[in-house]
Amino acid sequence: MKQCPRCRTSLPEQAKFCINCGAPQAASAVKAPEFQLDFDKDLSEQLSALFFAELRKRVEEENLAARFQEYSERAYTSGFRDTIQRRAVLLESQIHTLYSNLEHTGADLDRHIRFFCEELLDQFIIQHCKDLNAVELPEAILQHQKQIWSPGDLFQISMDYLDFQNEQETVYTDFLAMPIDKLRNAAKAFLFSERTDERIFFICDLSLLGNCKEGFALTEKALYWKSPLEKARRAGLDQLYDLRRKENWITINEFFFNANPALNIKMLKLLKGIQLRFSQDW
Repeated sequence: MKQCPRCRTSLPEQAKFCINCGAPQAASAVKAPEFQLDFDKDLSEQLSALFFAELRKRVEEENLAARFQEYSERAYTSGFRDTIQRRAVLLESQIHTLYSNLEHTGADLDRHIRFFCEELLDQFIIQHCKDLNAVELPEAILQHQKQIWSPGDLFQISMDYLDFQNEQETVYTDFLAMPIDKLRNAAKAFLFSERTDERIFFICDLSLLGNCKEGFALTEKALYWKSPLEKARRAGLDQLYDLRRKENWITINEFFFNANPALNIKMLKLLKGIQLRFSQDW
């Protein structure tokens, strides 16, 4: 991490503005390409191999590394290997078209490959690996496999990804019906939006006493959250730089976030989808 030169707040390396004082930060080094392809060899075979490499990362991320062989074998026994190969051939054609235009960069290639991997992984894991998964992921996720998400769609997308109806946490989406004292507590504790017209999609109460002094909220602009014994945090939807799973919690731009093990995985998937489509890092 780096420090803001004005207020000394710790910031992710990729941060363009300070989350505390708003000061602009020095530009980071150019991001290295995430995926490396050899254009002198068969691209579809390389893309198929990348799918399995990303599958390994996905199962390791969900603490299922010991079951990778079962997932890999399932890709063949389920017939999904044929789907991977067909999609790889299609993407190979798109890549050759993309790179015939010098206006496109390595970031464009990374984005196309990331969509290829993430969409196929979701389809495979949700539809063919239910008995292997540690967390049951909602099939509704699959209807959002498109490269463009509009901000107006994010409410329904977040509801489908986070699948609150199968979680025990208290979630508010109707703020006229939400107890006013809890709404005030959330606003004071962590939902410190700078704009009064910022649309709030939901507020999730994670406090032990049910007073909404701890929890998280998603708006059209950012994710806001407060964990026990931690400072309140904000991550702009266009500034999601680093998303990781650590044991039974996750980190968002290197800051601790924890709801419950299953909801953490769903949140990580949602934020990665938002990062791919909205983050300036791409």
